[in-house]
Amino acid sequence: MTKKTWITAAAVLVVSLVVLVVVIAMTGRDEEAGQAAPAPEPTSAPVVSTPAVQPGRVVSDLVGRQVTVVEVPGGQPLGQSEEAGSFPAGTEQVAAPSGLTLQRVPSGTTLMVSTSDGPTDVEEDVMTGYARSPGGAALLTANYIGLGLEMGPVYADFMQRYAPELVAEEPGLLEELRNRGTAAQGQALRAAEGFQAPRWFRFSHCSPEFCTVDAAMPSVADAVGQVDTIDVSATEHPVVRVSVAWTGEQWEIVSGRSLPALEELDRSWVLWI
Repeated sequence: MTKKTWITAAAVLVVSLVVLVVVIAMTGRDEEAGQAAPAPEPTSAPVVSTPAVQPGRVVSDLVGRQVTVVEVPGGQPLGQSEEAGSFPAGTEQVAAPSGLTLQRVPSGTTLMVSTSDGPTDVEEDVMTGYARSPGGAALLTANYIGLGLEMGPVYADFMQRYAPELVAEEPGLLEELRNRGTAAQGQALRAAEGFQAPRWFRFSHCSPEFCTVDAAMPSVADAVGQVDTIDVSATEHPVVRVSVAWTGEQWEIVSGRSLPALEELDRSWVLWI
């Protein structure tokens, strides 16, 4: 993969994010925008995890999910009290990790942590210890998406750790990521209040050696209700696909790209949070 591919992977999400911020500015979040549309009825029983109790101010994102505000730039791991999830047989659905929790970090982006599948530690502002499990692969995917929306120094360090081959092939990548994050200054993400964090997951393949994770985000309509005049469909769910390989110590990202947005999510998707 090239530097352009990685940066483009986040671009489709940024488009929806910017649209949402404009809509919020025009309508007003509390009084004028109206009630946000509920999440689509799942076509199969959702396997939702109860968020873990953790220190920090508790808020809600624009789709009504519980979010804990933390002051750690790269997220704050939780104590692990449950066993990591098992690998699926074929393409069967995968339940959410135990204690799955959303965290909003100072940049404004929203990350995911759990009490079963990691992460377990922090090294130089980057969370580490994602379990060798489907949940661990999905959490790494979610945080790749979250940090990638803001870019900046934490995302650059994240990429250096979890995509070392790409970084080695693209010497200018880290500097560009840091510069883009400085230009953004987190304002759009704080306004959007975390709605971009993935909500649905599916696995086209997942083994102890290799996993391909699809993550779907809430639509703009999920966040602010019916919107009549915007540049993209208000009911489309942005989708990102990430493949990771186990290197003996951790998952490493092999590829990441945006897929066509989906108006409806079929039975292959599982609502996690």
